[in-house]
Amino acid sequence: MRSWPDKAIGKCTGFSLLEVLMASTMFSLGMAGVSALLLTNLGSAAQSRNASIASVAAANLAEQIQLNPLAIDRYLNPPGSVTGICQTNSLVTETGLAVSSAPLICNPQQQADYDFRLWQIELGDQLRHSSAIVCLDNTPQDGTTSDAACDGGGTLVIKIFWGSPAVTGNPSINKHRYTLVAG
Repeated sequence: MRSWPDKAIGKCTGFSLLEVLMASTMFSLGMAGVSALLLTNLGSAAQSRNASIASVAAANLAEQIQLNPLAIDRYLNPPGSVTGICQTNSLVTETGLAVSSAPLICNPQQQADYDFRLWQIELGDQLRHSSAIVCLDNTPQDGTTSDAACDGGGTLVIKIFWGSPAVTGNPSINKHRYTLVAG
């Protein structure tokens, strides 16, 4: 039978408290870096989602404008509010009920008002803190929420502006714009 040398008896080997403390510190620093990376990734994913929503919304509005070219002035200068959408030819019966004798008839301007207002509502629901404008512009890649910088010439442009939560130390990062040249 083999016996252990006398030197090894009574001597414990393992990790010292200092080694455990250093390993814990290094692990904590590594996890802090990973969590910062994850937070940045989440912010980028949200921004990418918002840009995709703006892109699809602008393309939808451009398609609506192409389908209703007679009312392009209504998209460029929308009314402040839309009170009546379309008119019907209705008959009032003896009981006071209105019976429609013809389907709804919308002129191009009424349809444009309705489409644009509905589009704005849907955009606001999907992209919080957003605003949009349709204008003629020679330099479409400029403008802010407060000043769309439309010069009235050039091609038809759809500009969508939105904000995201402010980043500490740099408040200008939270303003975003998507521009679609539709004309």
